[in-house]
Amino acid sequence: MTVNASRWPLCIDPQLQALNWIKKKVEKDLKVLNINEGAGVFLKPLENAIKYGKPVLFESVYEELDPTLDPILEKNFITRAGVKFLKLGENEIEFNNDF
Repeated sequence: MTVNASRWPLCIDPQLQALNWIKKKVEKDLKVLNINEGAGVFLKPLENAIKYGKPVLFESVYEELDPTLDPILEKNFITRAGVKFLKLGENEIEFNNDF
């Protein structure tokens, strides 16, 4: 399910088994971010991951997510001249399909 899902997966993982599995599976370019550090800390690495098609894993996610992430989670793409963009905060970032 995690690999073939059409949406971004959310794993409830109290024993950290899924976390360890994902880190081993995607170890090369995986960027692990902590959403609780605030948008100022995770936005720039997230922008780069979207732009260059690198995987991102948010860990320690609690009950509510930062609303800045809504366009990503909802896949609200803006298409101009056949190129997909995502609005993240105040920036529009070109979306790489490998993300």
